[in-house]
Amino acid sequence: MSIPNNQLKTDNQRLAVLCLVMFSAYGGLSEFCGIVGCRLARALYYSITNRY
Repeated sequence: MSIPNNQLKTDNQRLAVLCLVMFSAYGGLSEFCGIVGCRLARALYYSITNRY
């Protein structure tokens, strides 16, 4: 049983697109977490420094 070459090519393209989507999703998620974490840390820092 041989796999047609064009079928293999489309599968590879599909896999590449899937990887790209996953990477961009994780990139956006990490960027979002970074922004939220930064704001949270800044708010925490200001609340600690303004207390004294």
